[in-house]
Amino acid sequence: MENQEMYEATETQSVETIEIKFSRKLAKPFTTKGGKDMVSISIPNQDPNDKRAWEEFVLPVKMVHSDHYGSKSLWAKIPADGSTVLTRSIKPADDNGSWTKEERTVDNKTLKSMVEAYKLKPKTQGAR
Repeated sequence: MENQEMYEATETQSVETIEIKFSRKLAKPFTTKGGKDMVSISIPNQDPNDKRAWEEFVLPVKMVHSDHYGSKSLWAKIPADGSTVLTRSIKPADDNGSWTKEERTVDNKTLKSMVEAYKLKPKTQGAR
């Protein structure tokens, strides 16, 4: 039994990972009903005219790390060949309706480009 556990540990270390970076402001820690600590990470809409709620994904708090160089960013390593479920809250058409959730699955390489889309925006002069 020990050999199998050791094999599984070695096997997981050889998985190719990608690193995603995001702002602390986009991460919201919470605890599940089962008592697990998780972090919900919001993805801003790339189109400034898109007024829908932002999409979110969830990672265990152990996977999210702080950047120790004084910046206001966080990072996480996720499997390169995996996929992640994104959720978005949908506002009801009338005031009496209930909110619903829209879900979609994206591969992790696409997720990285979505989360790090801020890098593609031109920098403004005098911004701090």
